Amino acid sequence: MTEESSGTPVPDPEGYETESRWIAWKESATRRFARAGERDEEPAEPFRSPVAFRQWSAETARALVDVQFHRSATTTLLPLAYLLGLIFAFAVPIGTTVWMWQVSAVLGVLAGLIALPLGLSIAAAVRLMLEFLVNASRLATRVEHISELADDLFQALSDVAEPVNQLSEDVRAVQFWRFRNRGSRK
Repeated sequence: MTEESSGTPVPDPEGYETESRWIAWKESATRRFARAGERDEEPAEPFRSPVAFRQWSAETARALVDVQFHRSATTTLLPLAYLLGLIFAFAVPIGTTVWMWQVSAVLGVLAGLIALPLGLSIAAAVRLMLEFLVNASRLATRVEHISELADDLFQALSDVAEPVNQLSEDVRAVQFWRFRNRGSRK
């Protein structure tokens, strides 16, 4: 497409566009990269200040109330899940030790000996599970981004294939080999 002095696009006489399809695909990919950068959420830091805690609390409430799952709550709820996991990791061994102490002093001492390693093991398991969840969420975001790029590439290749097919048909229509046969008839 060419432009007149008024700025409106005018088709070329041959029917081909002068704008490069590669540039159009590249601009589309650049827009997608920009949107992907916007989508990457920063980790929630609710304990940085009271204002940050209030903002995090409001985001957490919105994420929990979103029953249609329109917003991703993984990074927003992560601090809450980790705090609850740590509380569980230390409440279980302490509760078990107190309960065993009520049953028997010997069982209470044994439970007290394994309480610290048990609490640390539970805390480590909670941390590993949450990190796996965050990494799976990040991977899903990147796979979605790659899928969008593949769609753009397919569209760009489809746009290029159409003129190439037309050119191929035009070359076949010329049939220059017939001229060779006419010269051999003499």
